[in-house]
Amino acid sequence: MIKNKIIIIALLISFNFQSSIYATKSSHKIEFLINESIITNYDIAQHFTINSILENTQITSANKDQFYKKTIDDLIDMKLKQIKIKEYNIILDDENINYYEDYYFQSKNLDKIKVFDIMEKNNLDLKILNEKIQTAIAWEQLTSGLFFHTIAISESEVNEFVKKDQSIPRETAERILTNRQIKLKSDKYLRDLKAEANIEKR
Repeated sequence: MIKNKIIIIALLISFNFQSSIYATKSSHKIEFLINESIITNYDIAQHFTINSILENTQITSANKDQFYKKTIDDLIDMKLKQIKIKEYNIILDDENINYYEDYYFQSKNLDKIKVFDIMEKNNLDLKILNEKIQTAIAWEQLTSGLFFHTIAISESEVNEFVKKDQSIPRETAERILTNRQIKLKSDKYLRDLKAEANIEKR
């Protein structure tokens, strides 16, 4: 796995990302404005590489353009989430940061230690990964608070779910189905925010 990630970094350098990855803060170029938030070339380069690690994707000449576009889309989504997180004053407890990190990596079936090790060996910005994780957790808290009481799971839905896997307790099935509905509402909420946002490429 680590060998693959070193290949990724080498490819990024060949795609002229190296200067962005190692840029100083004063040299960052604004690439997008999202309402009043900004996305810089440094943000794009870091997220491009970090996403490839988290998704275990080897970047090639065939997929780099598509992955670059996905990175931009993910960054725009993240900025919109952060705007709403700030608006609703969602604050994560610093004492539970390790818990949030563990939850994030476990939910994605990732080895936390290996991911941090790869990033450190390739001089990637751990603050950006932490921002990504904390935004994901805070957004989940926000949307759960907004939509939980709007969800209604029927007995027939629970019965059908348990029928497919009888090892799952009914309470767990209800929680899974509720979380799925919250996710659907969360995705629609984000799409609506994106449709209304002022997104400007510089």
